[in-house]
Amino acid sequence: MSGTGQKGLAFKCLPVQIEDKRRRRIEIRAYEAADFEALQAMYDTFEPKGLECGLPPPNDQVRLRWLHYVVSELFNVLALHKGLVIGHCALDLAGGSFCPEYLIFIRKGFRNVGIGTALSAVVKRVAEEAGCEKIVLTVRTANRRAINVFEKVGFAFCSGIEPCRDMELEVKPGKAGRGKRGRK
Repeated sequence: MSGTGQKGLAFKCLPVQIEDKRRRRIEIRAYEAADFEALQAMYDTFEPKGLECGLPPPNDQVRLRWLHYVVSELFNVLALHKGLVIGHCALDLAGGSFCPEYLIFIRKGFRNVGIGTALSAVVKRVAEEAGCEKIVLTVRTANRRAINVFEKVGFAFCSGIEPCRDMELEVKPGKAGRGKRGRK
């Protein structure tokens, strides 16, 4: 990993405002270093921990190390409602990956109202701007809600039936423009 994280990346598709199915205004924007404590608070209260292929880690120290890694090495996008982090997703754009891995988590009380779909659609546009060819993720086979969200955006299974399965989404590189790299 190159350790780039958010540094020097800007995308035309961010920020964006949406309204969820409960008519709440949700801001979707790139993560900033000042967001760390609010993001950590989301994961500290997140339930269930460890269910999705071991993430988010249930152990406090392991979760903190994992979160530091995610925000320093991946490109992160937040969903916020009235300043509260209610969703987080990340895409591994380090090293010019043409097939980055994607992760997403939504806080209880904000699930199944369109936020996961909106975040996934934004990340698809980020991947297009970054010149990626596809996005991959791993999901628990029993997590039908998440699978439905991913299928709405265009993900399809690319692995056999197992407890955790891989899905991928083909994107059209450069369709929405290119991500800009600024100075580090």
